[in-house]
Amino acid sequence: MRTLGYVGAQSAAAADWLDFGPRVFGFEAHRHADGTVRVRWCDRAYRLAVHPQGPDRLLYLGWDLGDEAALEAAAKRVAGAGFVVEPGGARLAAERSVRRIVSFTDPFGLRHELFVGQEEKPGSYRGQRPSSRAVTGDLGLGFVALRVPDLQRGLDFYRDVMGMRVSDAINLGGPYGEMWFLRCNLRHHSIALLEGGDELRLEHLMVEAATLEEVEIAWDLAEREMDAFVSPGRRLSDNMFLFRVRTSTGFDVCYGWGASQVDDENWIPRYIDSSRVGGIVYSAAAVVTAPR
Repeated sequence: MRTLGYVGAQSAAAADWLDFGPRVFGFEAHRHADGTVRVRWCDRAYRLAVHPQGPDRLLYLGWDLGDEAALEAAAKRVAGAGFVVEPGGARLAAERSVRRIVSFTDPFGLRHELFVGQEEKPGSYRGQRPSSRAVTGDLGLGFVALRVPDLQRGLDFYRDVMGMRVSDAINLGGPYGEMWFLRCNLRHHSIALLEGGDELRLEHLMVEAATLEEVEIAWDLAEREMDAFVSPGRRLSDNMFLFRVRTSTGFDVCYGWGASQVDDENWIPRYIDSSRVGGIVYSAAAVVTAPR
């Protein structure tokens, strides 16, 4: 995988993104004829699609492979691991605003879409505020945190099938268990995995703002108007300064700034024990070499 390109979810409250997406975060949000709300925070056609059905759940993740050769190699790798890779037709490609797409379903029932050529018009993104711009490009849209029924099975899938690398792991303490962070580019992680529940669910979506000012503005609005339950703070895993809010569409949004990037040649994965520390300021207990 090269980058996490887009996220697709469903919620009966999809239309709420037309309000708080632009007003709180400064994103652009548009409703299509079928009721799907597309949200973007850069020049790509969209980064988040919320389909107007219920119940709330994650439908698919879209992975940008960059070019046809990489797409073919990824599809071959996935098929070699025993998954059925299905080619997407022109209709699906048009719906996703991409040139070519294939898909498969992972061990937890989540659909993964591998694509190339997502529509992008340089300079087209305006946002709702002058400072409303995010860090994307070669780092992808941000990251998603997924809660999975079997953590080891999830790690095996994202490492061995998707080809991702472990950046860090955190012991969250108490009933929360561990969170593992996996990357496919210089962003510290594109996927975070937590264990819990009987089925996969989208825990939160993170977007990295280009400026600290934008995070401060969004926090002022979110604190007054949304269920903002993690106040701004800096976390040790990727050094990002962020806050977290609940949305009406079944997943949380983290909005932050200043994340450190990972150098593959020199990065040593860490196991961070935060079991005795509250909030999102973690303490490193040990540095270990992650498996595989």
